[in-house]
Amino acid sequence: MKKPQLLRDHLANACPDLATNPEKLTIFIERGNIVHTGTPALSFDYHYTLNIVVTDWADSTDVLMLPVVAWLKRHQPDLFDNPERRAKGFRFEAEIIDHQTVDVAIELDLTETVAVQGGTVGGVNRLTTRHIGEPLLAGFESPESVVDLAAEWRIEPIDGT
Repeated sequence: MKKPQLLRDHLANACPDLATNPEKLTIFIERGNIVHTGTPALSFDYHYTLNIVVTDWADSTDVLMLPVVAWLKRHQPDLFDNPERRAKGFRFEAEIIDHQTVDVAIELDLTETVAVQGGTVGGVNRLTTRHIGEPLLAGFESPESVVDLAAEWRIEPIDGT
């Protein structure tokens, strides 16, 4: 699975506190399952809930949520296009620790498609796997036109909350 590490890297880039203090960011997978069509092909999909836990967050929650939304628009656009997934696929909880910090838990319902190709060479099965990217959002020429995930981020909520 590639998306958990991609999101971790993106959050560390977008939120300097997480890059400086990586112990504040924990990512793990729950409720995963494999979906296969039952055809002769070996290709399959991962379906799982990605959990992101950020501890002792002292900035606005907007500074944390905006990079997640931007990442999802590039790597899981159906989460916003599908009304059912939009309503339930991006969840969070927060525990207010004190007047300055909060622990935030985010749950994302993600999928990854794995294409399997190959055949038998000299009596040995030679298989390769390749993760298939997400389809482009309507009206966008390239995935990068959604948002530049590699750019430096500066998020400053106007109201200071």
